[in-house]
Amino acid sequence: MLSGQIGMRVDGSVPDSAVEQIAVALENVRHNLSAAGMSVADLVKVTVYLVGEVDNEGRRAAFAEFFGSHSPCMTLMYVSGLASPAFRVEIDAMAWSGDGDKERR
Repeated sequence: MLSGQIGMRVDGSVPDSAVEQIAVALENVRHNLSAAGMSVADLVKVTVYLVGEVDNEGRRAAFAEFFGSHSPCMTLMYVSGLASPAFRVEIDAMAWSGDGDKERR
């Protein structure tokens, strides 16, 4: 489970645009998956929290670029706020590689 992935870059900067924050948050998800030896194809559920107005075409394009042909279950919710007023996006993601089943047998 990857919770609380926000649109903050490694240098601590946060883009003003919600669409840019989505792209950064998704890259943060990708980096965490990679650190766990997983990839975007291992994602099974993604929940996206958005604050305020968001360019829907830009949002769709950011997700399409990130997921490609992979289609995990996804929920998008608009919320009144996140941990900081600068944050307009937060992503929770669940991934499963199936490797754990081998160890349980």
